[in-house]
Amino acid sequence: MKYTNKVPILQVKSIIANNKYYPYLVVFSISIILRIIPEILASPYPIGYDVVNYYLPVMKNFDEYWPTISNQFPLYVSLLYAISDVFRVDPRLVISASIVLVFGFFSLVIYSIGRNLLSLNNLQSIFLSVFVIFQLAVLRTSWDLHKDMLALTLTFFCLLYISKIPNVSKKMIAVIVSLSILSVLEDRMIGLLLSLTLIVSSFVKKNKILAIAAIFVVLIYGLSLQANYDSVGPNLKMGANNIINEIYNPVNLIVLFLVMNVILLPSGVIGFIKSKLIIFKIPLFISLIGSFTWIIFPNTSALLPDRWIVIFSIFLSLFSGYGFIILIENRHIAISNKKLNNYLIILIPFIFLGSAFAASPNNSYVNIYGAFHQFIGPYGPLTMQYNSISLPESRSLLSVIDWINNNTNTPEGSIIMGSKHLRGWMELELKGRSFLFADNNTRLLESNKYGELYLLELNSRQATEKPENYLQTLNHNNTDFMLYHLKRIG
Repeated sequence: MKYTNKVPILQVKSIIANNKYYPYLVVFSISIILRIIPEILASPYPIGYDVVNYYLPVMKNFDEYWPTISNQFPLYVSLLYAISDVFRVDPRLVISASIVLVFGFFSLVIYSIGRNLLSLNNLQSIFLSVFVIFQLAVLRTSWDLHKDMLALTLTFFCLLYISKIPNVSKKMIAVIVSLSILSVLEDRMIGLLLSLTLIVSSFVKKNKILAIAAIFVVLIYGLSLQANYDSVGPNLKMGANNIINEIYNPVNLIVLFLVMNVILLPSGVIGFIKSKLIIFKIPLFISLIGSFTWIIFPNTSALLPDRWIVIFSIFLSLFSGYGFIILIENRHIAISNKKLNNYLIILIPFIFLGSAFAASPNNSYVNIYGAFHQFIGPYGPLTMQYNSISLPESRSLLSVIDWINNNTNTPEGSIIMGSKHLRGWMELELKGRSFLFADNNTRLLESNKYGELYLLELNSRQATEKPENYLQTLNHNNTDFMLYHLKRIG
C-alpha cells in the first residue's frame, strides 16, 4: 500500500526533474498566483501608488495627458492605452492583467538563467526562480513601478543571451538589440543601467558585434533622454544645487538598504564568488554605487538612491539564491537528509515574508516590515494592500467624494484642497469640481488666492494649519476624513 501511494509522487518528481516544459509551467503558475492574489484581496480597489496617481488617470484622459507624458518615457502606458482602446477593455483590468503577466515572464527569465547560465537542473532552477520572485524588492517593484518591472524583465532576458555572445545567431542578436531598445525606452533608470552594462560588457568580452550593438542602444537611450529632458532636468538641477529633502537622510537610506539586503548578503557573497555571471555582476556593481550616491549628494532625491537600493536587491537576490543552492548541494545546509526538504526549509521563511508583504493589511503585525515604518515608510508601501492611501481610507474617500459630488452639499465649480496623495482619486471620481494640492497647503492658503474653498483632511495625518483670516466650518466627516468649508474673512 505504501508503495502505491509513493508512485504518483515519484512520477511528479520525475516529470519535473526531466521534462523540458513542465518546470516553466510550474514557475509561471506560481508567479501568476503570487501576483494576482494581492489584486484579488484588494478588489474593488486598485493597488499601487502610480496606478491610482498615474496609470488610471492617464489612460482615462489620454488625449489631455499626452502633451505632458509624451516627454516622460510614455511607451508602457501608451501600450496599455492602445490595448484598452482597441479591445474596449476597462483600463483597471488592463493595468492589473499586464503587470501580472509581466511578473510571470520575469519568473520565466530567472528560471532560464538558472538552466542556461548556471547549469542548474530543473528543481534547482525552480528554487532559484521562486526564491527571487518572493523577495521584497521584486514584489515592491511590481506593486506600482510597472514599467520598471517590464524594463527589468527585458533587461534580464537580454543579459541572458548577451552572455552567450559570440555563440549567438545574427537573428538572435537582432532580437536582443530590439528588446534592449525597448528596455531603455521604458524607464530612464533601467535604461541607464542597461546602457552602462552593455558598454562595460563590450570591453570585457572584446567583441565587435556587442560593441556595435552597445553603441546603437546607447545612442537611442541618449536621444530618448534628450527628448525627455523635461522629466530628467529637474532632478539634475536638484543634484547640482543639493536641494534638501528630509526623507532622503542617511539613516533612512541605510535602514532601507539593510531591510532589503541583510538576509541576502551572506549567501549572495557566496553566489557572487562561485558564479561566472559576469554579465550580471556588472549591473550589480552599478546599482550598488547608485545605492550610495547619497554620500556624494546627501539629503537629496536627485539620483533616487532608494530606487537603486531596490534594483540592487533584485540583482543580489539572483546571486543569493544561487549561493543557497551551492550551500545545500555541498551539504553545508543539511537540516534534512533529503535535498528537496533542505530547499523547502530555505524557501519557507522567504515565502512567508513575501506573502505577508503581498497580502497582509496595512496595519498587520504579521508584516515585520512595519517595525521599520518610521525609516522606510516614505520609500514604498509596508504591504501591497495599499495604493496612494490605505484600502479602508480608499473606501472612506470614495464616500466623501460621492457626498461632495452632490450639488446640495457643495456647488458645482467648488475648489477642493487636499493632500497630493489624493490627486489620482480626485481626478478619477470628482465631478464638476476642481482639486487643488501643493507640497505645502498651509503656505498656499496663506497666499490668500482663494476666497472660498473646501479643505479635505485625513484624520491619520498631520492637519493643515488654517490661517486666522479663514472662517472654518466642519461640513462632513467619516471614519477617515474631515471636510472643512473655508471662507476668507479678511
